[in-house]
Amino acid sequence: MTTQITIYPEPERNLSPYQQKQGTGAPDTVNNDFFGEGGISFKSLVDLINPLQQLPIISTAYRELTGSTISSGSRLLGGALFGGGIGLLAAIANEISSETTGKDIGSNLYAAVTSQYSAIEKLV
Repeated sequence: MTTQITIYPEPERNLSPYQQKQGTGAPDTVNNDFFGEGGISFKSLVDLINPLQQLPIISTAYRELTGSTISSGSRLLGGALFGGGIGLLAAIANEISSETTGKDIGSNLYAAVTSQYSAIEKLV
């Protein structure tokens, strides 16, 4: 005895504007190494111990003014160095925000209170 199964494609649904902005498929991933290009370097060690790159409000202002960046490894280890367990958890949350929105929490807050908010809205 043979059973025949017919599968009908799901009809197109009306998508909300938010859903229309979302990409279809997996996000692009970039392997930029944990400590930046080329692995651990003098720059990543300086970023790790530099308070201008690690302290919450100061680091956002410093990066906005200088255009400097910090690697994931330097941010996580510096967070643990300067803030202990709580600093490490804050650095992890900051990295998650950075990976999902393209900017860290401080930069998102800065953009929300300035005219740069519309540029971030396009990313989400």
